[in-house]
Amino acid sequence: MNNFDNFLPIISDSNMFNPIHSSYLEPLIWNQTNQTTIAHTHHPFLYVIAIYALLLIIIGTIGNILTIIILLRPMLRKYTTMRYLIAVATADLCSLYSWNLNLFYKHLVNPYQNDLEDLSIISCRIISFIAFVSLELSSWFLTLVSVDRCLSIHFLFWPRKMGRANYAVFIILTVTVTIILTNSHLFFLNGYREKNCIPFEKRTCIICYSNLNDPYYIFPKWEKIHVIIYNLIPFSIMLISNCFIIRRAVTQTSLITTRRNCSLIDRQRKQKQLTYLLLFVTFLFVLLTTPVMIYNVFLRNYIAKRKLMKYILHGILLCMQFTSHAINFFIYCNGSSKFRYELNEFLTNCVFKKEIRTLRKF
Repeated sequence: MNNFDNFLPIISDSNMFNPIHSSYLEPLIWNQTNQTTIAHTHHPFLYVIAIYALLLIIIGTIGNILTIIILLRPMLRKYTTMRYLIAVATADLCSLYSWNLNLFYKHLVNPYQNDLEDLSIISCRIISFIAFVSLELSSWFLTLVSVDRCLSIHFLFWPRKMGRANYAVFIILTVTVTIILTNSHLFFLNGYREKNCIPFEKRTCIICYSNLNDPYYIFPKWEKIHVIIYNLIPFSIMLISNCFIIRRAVTQTSLITTRRNCSLIDRQRKQKQLTYLLLFVTFLFVLLTTPVMIYNVFLRNYIAKRKLMKYILHGILLCMQFTSHAINFFIYCNGSSKFRYELNEFLTNCVFKKEIRTLRKF
């Protein structure tokens, strides 16, 4: 007899299926099981992960909102590239309130380490929909930035015709509608409530990322499609575009050195600054988001029973992924003089207006 048997009440065989005894036995067994699980899965490192996820939400929200405000200023929003970066910041902002928010809730708020998606069928479908859609949109908008930049520096007609800012809005809307329709099934098929189930402590009776007919509906089946949409296709396009961009940048550097034209050097310096900035953003995005995709497709089911390892590894990879969606503001500040100038103007105007309002009160 193991230690767990000590907690079980002794019931005669004739009364084994008596409703009174079964109702008494069920919560007792469930409660003991949950206590054992919680003791093994609440680890100090998980609290660190949860706090880091909360910091990403705070910093990423402020950073992405400021990015949207700055890029919408008249001097910047006239550029096609800036329109795409506004879309990237919007998608990044939404993504922080899906699986990243769940990290904080699961390991620091909920005592049973339940997910936000387990609260109800509605929360299951909304959070999963926001997560998949926002991540895929962020990836594709960043891809559009790379493609537009590549075409702009290789074809002189592109900025004047197909690459105009008003066309960028149409392309952004088309991509958004396509991604939303692709993931619309999550609103109708994802998750179900277990029959003849009564919620008790850890047990919520909500099974998310699954359905009655297929327990592997999301992981790993839809996740594989998500990897293709979110990683494989966009990253391939980014890689090809960036190779052409780098090749062109090297060629232009040699031409500038030969001609030594001051105005040309200044213009090309600004173009190179933007090019290197976008290259760094796309490289960082690929570096930070690929590991969690590999985990979800190839490792998730193999370590499902090793809860502590699963929680820590998955938490670290999610933090890496959402870091890329929270820090672009700081990259723009460091790598773009135009962005820094507009940010300074915006903050100066805010302080100046506040001082005027204060003086008017007196």
